[in-house]
Amino acid sequence: MGEQAAKIGKKLEGFGENFFANLGWAELTQDKEIKCTRSSHKKKTHGIDLLCKFTNPYIAGDQGIIVECKNRQMVSITRATIEEWVKELINNIECAQSAPELVDVDLTNTTRNTGLLLIHANDKFDPQKFYDYLSKITFPNRRNPINIFVAANDRIAQWTSLFAKIKTSYNNGFSFIYPSINESNKISQKSLTINAMYSKYLLGCSTYSIQKDNAGNIYQEPHTQNMLFFFDEITVDNFRYAWSMFKYYQLQGADRYVFLFYPRRTGDVDFVKERFIATLKSGETPIKDSEAAKIEIDFIENRCLSPIETGGIL
Repeated sequence: MGEQAAKIGKKLEGFGENFFANLGWAELTQDKEIKCTRSSHKKKTHGIDLLCKFTNPYIAGDQGIIVECKNRQMVSITRATIEEWVKELINNIECAQSAPELVDVDLTNTTRNTGLLLIHANDKFDPQKFYDYLSKITFPNRRNPINIFVAANDRIAQWTSLFAKIKTSYNNGFSFIYPSINESNKISQKSLTINAMYSKYLLGCSTYSIQKDNAGNIYQEPHTQNMLFFFDEITVDNFRYAWSMFKYYQLQGADRYVFLFYPRRTGDVDFVKERFIATLKSGETPIKDSEAAKIEIDFIENRCLSPIETGGIL
C-alpha cells in the first residue's frame, strides 16, 4: 500500500492535499489493475487511478466514480491526448462494471457508470487552448450511457478555494443543501456530488455563535446561517436570479444569509459590493431593510487573480 500511495501521490501532484477527502468521497481503491474483457478495447489490462463513491441524494444508492489523473506540461495536452484519455476512461469504466478484481471492494448498491478526468498542466495552463481542444473531441456512442466529467487547472483551483473557504470561515456544522427536486426529499450532507461540482450555484448551511453576557455569565448563543455559493458570471441579472433561487428553496428561515461570490474578472469584487444588495432593493419586488440586514457578502479566492485585481480582500 505504501508503494501504491507513492504512485498515486505523484499523479495527484497539483490537485491539492486531501482533495477527495474534502469532497466527502470515500476512496475505495487506488492504482488498481483489472483485466480487459472487451476485444474492442484492444488491451490486456486497464489501470484505475482511484475508485471512489459518494451519496447522491437524487439517485437510489451510492454513486461510484473512477478518477483518472493526468499531470503534464501544457504542450503535451492536445485535442488528441484529451480524446485518448477520455476513451481510456470510458473503457476502464466498461470493464470495471464486472471486474472480478473489484469483488472485495464495497460497491453494494453503487452505480458504476461515471468517470472524472483531472488534467493538471504543471507549467502554465492555457484555458483558451484547453477549452478549444475539449470542444472538438469526439468519441463513439455507447449502448449503455457513461458519464464523463473533465476538469483542468482552473476548475480544480475553484474547488480547492471553495473548500479552503468553508474550512476557515464556515466549518461549524457545515453541510451542502440538496433541495427537493422531482419529488425528492430535501437533504443536507457534507459530501459534494459530481454534478454539483459543476454547478454555477451551490447551497449550504452552518452555524455560528454570538457571545452573550447575562449578568456577568458569558456564554455563546448559537445561530443558523444559510449560504449560496455563486460561481456564475457576476451581473445584475444573475444577482436577481440568485436571490430568487434562495427564496424558491425557502432558505430565508435562518438568522443570517451568506452569499459567497467567486470573482472572475478585475472589478468583480467592487461590483458585488456596490450593486448586489442595491439590486435586491430595487425592481418590482424589492427586499425590506430588515431582510437586507440579514445578508452578508463574502468572497472565495480566485487564485488566477492577483490581490490588486481583487482589491486585496482575498
